[in-house]
Amino acid sequence: MHSIMIICPDHSPLKESEKWLSRYGFQVNISQSLEQANKYYELTEFNLLLIDQEAIQHLNNNHTELPNQPRRIVLDAKASLSTGVNSMAQGAVFYLPLPTDSETLLKHVVNVLEQNEAQEATSSPTTLSKQTTKEEALTLGTPGSGIIGQSPLMQDLFSDMRKIAGTDVTVLIRGESGTGKELVAKALHNLSRRHNHPIISVNCAAIPENLIESELFGHEKGAFTGANSSHDGLIYAADKGTLFLDEIGELPLEAQARLLRVLQEGEIRKVGATQSTKVNIRLITATHRDLIAMVKQGLFREDLYYRLYVMELLLPPLRDRGDDISMLAQILLEKACQKHNKPIYNYNRTFDKAIRAHNWPGNVRELENAIERAVILSPPERVEAANLKLANQQNTSRSTPLAADITDLPRGTTLDDYFKHFVLTHQHKLTETELAQSLGISRKSLWERRQKLAIPKKVTT
Repeated sequence: MHSIMIICPDHSPLKESEKWLSRYGFQVNISQSLEQANKYYELTEFNLLLIDQEAIQHLNNNHTELPNQPRRIVLDAKASLSTGVNSMAQGAVFYLPLPTDSETLLKHVVNVLEQNEAQEATSSPTTLSKQTTKEEALTLGTPGSGIIGQSPLMQDLFSDMRKIAGTDVTVLIRGESGTGKELVAKALHNLSRRHNHPIISVNCAAIPENLIESELFGHEKGAFTGANSSHDGLIYAADKGTLFLDEIGELPLEAQARLLRVLQEGEIRKVGATQSTKVNIRLITATHRDLIAMVKQGLFREDLYYRLYVMELLLPPLRDRGDDISMLAQILLEKACQKHNKPIYNYNRTFDKAIRAHNWPGNVRELENAIERAVILSPPERVEAANLKLANQQNTSRSTPLAADITDLPRGTTLDDYFKHFVLTHQHKLTETELAQSLGISRKSLWERRQKLAIPKKVTT
């Protein structure tokens, strides 16, 4: 995750950028002055500084130079040629007026961060090790790739991702909340031909409904009350790169119609505009909702659904990933120890047993939070399972696999009807493996058919 420091007075328009930069996945800190930033932070640890000229005006007056690193963008409410030249001479990568619309600033932020990565790749004396790190980042399943897993379900997912990544095909990612859908989208982008261009991530549920069309498609000056300047939109910001729309099921119907035009015509029209603009994006969407059910309820456009459903990737829930749970827990434990300046705990058997016994309805996100709790609450010498603070589970009784019985089903029952009946009837007393064996299929097939037929998993209490 890229880290950004914003240095600006409280009244500065730049302060508003903290919210939307955080929403798009950046780690953002804010200080009122350079002195305050230096006092509480090590500025060289940030990837980028965004600085209001007012916050450093005294430095220019005294001909004092800013630190050489990190790179910085200077923004000025009283922009002038002389100040701009002076700022660039002192090392600013860009000099922009204030206020600046979010898409323009975002494009400049991404540009600087990409320059940072390119410079590190060419100037570092450890080029070979960086190439190795880059290769690891492209090896799905390794920590460097951001997606960790060796279970059969995850290996099948990785196999599909490698086949899809090199194309520009639209992808729909489905899975429960917390399974890592955004990580999959970013991995697809990093493996694609578009990896040198930005990936713009948008959580459709996080943007107010009355603003989402303007945020995505942009607007012309005067298009509505408060539209004081022209605004390009996030789709335009993703031009030549990838647009990732998370929680696509939350997109309002009117915005769905506009998105359909982007997919059909490869162009966008700003709110209030009469002319369209061509864009070249690769669209990846994600949802935990049943879009087909939403189509039947009139909440999601059927034509858009079939535009999105070109390739589908299903993310398995954490509880179905076997030994991946322990692998993830060990990595997250080390990460939490480093975050909270604690010695790296040994991953002990009791701790692992407690983790493997939990159902993890919140998936990887819940696991990460639980381990962070345990790290904070445990004594220095040992991480304790009790400090995970997990809800107690009752052990469900397991019986011997039963042969499929269809004598109580009515005439004309389909195979899907039978499959659903059998799973719902026996899942309270059989494991997923035993259910699959009884049906004569693999666990992967069982999981895929659960998704297809919307068969809920058994509920543990």
